Amino acid sequence: MSTWSSVVQFALLLLLLQSAAISGYGDHERHRLTSQAAHKLSAITNQAVAQATDLADNVVEDLLLLDSQNSIMLGYLTNFESFLGIGEQQANHTLENFFDIVSQFLDADAAEQADTLETQLIAMCLQRNGFDRWKRTVQLRTTQLVKSFGRKLRKHLDTLDLEERVPVEQRWQHIETRDGQIKLEKLRKFINWLGSNAH
Repeated sequence: MSTWSSVVQFALLLLLLQSAAISGYGDHERHRLTSQAAHKLSAITNQAVAQATDLADNVVEDLLLLDSQNSIMLGYLTNFESFLGIGEQQANHTLENFFDIVSQFLDADAAEQADTLETQLIAMCLQRNGFDRWKRTVQLRTTQLVKSFGRKLRKHLDTLDLEERVPVEQRWQHIETRDGQIKLEKLRKFINWLGSNAH
């Protein structure tokens, strides 16, 4: 009886060790997956900030040349100058600030969103300095990262049990249906959340 008990205990110990090994492997894969995605996301953000800085600098020059005393135009001038004063040390915050300034022009070509003379002038300044090209580049690179990360994530999810997989799948669905700035920020938050669950 004692021999049989020892065999059972040994078998249980083996199962526990195997379970721990599988769990450790899963955590390692999750950490590797999120680290790679965070690195690529950082590269997209840094490039977007650098290009947005050049764009904003040129827009400020245009607005100074216009020398308008209109309150709306002065407001945009102040916002762009404040953006340039942030610097690129905190790229995430800097990019969010730029998105906030140009939010009116994000959903379509800048000219299509211009409903007043002031916004028409701002739209012209933005377009003339490559805003639509900048916007398409950010969207394209973000979409490419989402697709690439999504393929790797689905492979990772196949290694998880149902209880672990479902919440990750539910969160990920919200990323795939987003676009533009929202997709970029939601992806950043998702990667941080997924990484925080890797031990």
